[in-house]
Amino acid sequence: MAIGAGSRKRSRGEVEERSGGALRVRVYAGVDPLSGKRHYLTETVPAGPKAAKEAEKVRARLLAEVDERRNPRTNATVNQLLDRYLAVLEIEDTTRDDHERMLRLYIRPLLGALSIGRIDGETLDAFYAELRRCRTRCDRRARVDHRIDAEHPCDKRCRPHVCKPLGSSYLRQIHTVLNGAFTRAVRWRWIGANPVRQADAPQQPPADPNPPSPTQAARIVGEAWRDPDWGMLVWLAMTTGARRGELSALRWDRIDFATGVLDIRTAVAQINTRTWEKDTKTHQRRRIVADRRPSLSSTPTSSTRPR
Repeated sequence: MAIGAGSRKRSRGEVEERSGGALRVRVYAGVDPLSGKRHYLTETVPAGPKAAKEAEKVRARLLAEVDERRNPRTNATVNQLLDRYLAVLEIEDTTRDDHERMLRLYIRPLLGALSIGRIDGETLDAFYAELRRCRTRCDRRARVDHRIDAEHPCDKRCRPHVCKPLGSSYLRQIHTVLNGAFTRAVRWRWIGANPVRQADAPQQPPADPNPPSPTQAARIVGEAWRDPDWGMLVWLAMTTGARRGELSALRWDRIDFATGVLDIRTAVAQINTRTWEKDTKTHQRRRIVADRRPSLSSTPTSSTRPR
């Protein structure tokens, strides 16, 4: 029941006495956009001689949070936010498959059950640190990584577990997905501020390309031409810089043999056994002038070349 001189109940928030003398402060924070029910912020003040004064301070603070929209307007969990986010996100099927795998393996197991109001910079920094320690989130006890989950006779494929950190590049992708989801949550007014911006984004590892030298590249192309189909693929990859999916989608009608121009407009995508032709990654059509095939001593004779 409410306490005070008969009652401390107010139009904006109330303080209720609980068993043992503790006080519960409750402030109306709007309608939960997911459940449609009235949403309240609650906090309990332990019993004591100054409990009433402390409860009044808590009530004032919660009201300020409501006015400043810093409190979550919903009890939704991170899992519920991610489900809603993926439902409205317009991305390629391959990108969606990558997102769902990322959520299933890393985000949902550690953060999914938490209320979105509990996510802050400290929580996310600890989350990233755990994945940098071990991508499988082991409990630091000695164990064996078995080759399959079902019962089986162990062999050399079942080895003692060795912690492997999740790469910085993949951690940045996780950070980007979380940032996108919580940005939508702010736009939908589920929360007042994006907590992902309070965390440090994992650093992008510096690029360290190690391409073959011109001489090595020429030898690779020359050897590849021993099989005309393989030689054509390697030569096009070397001279055009096209992506694998783009090369797989090339058709004869997209090559101008008079000018040597390749018209790259689509790419082949694959998820498990499903393949389909789609737009390029940059959603742009490109025209590339193909180099003439190099003449090398290691290149097969003209009789074996593709016509």
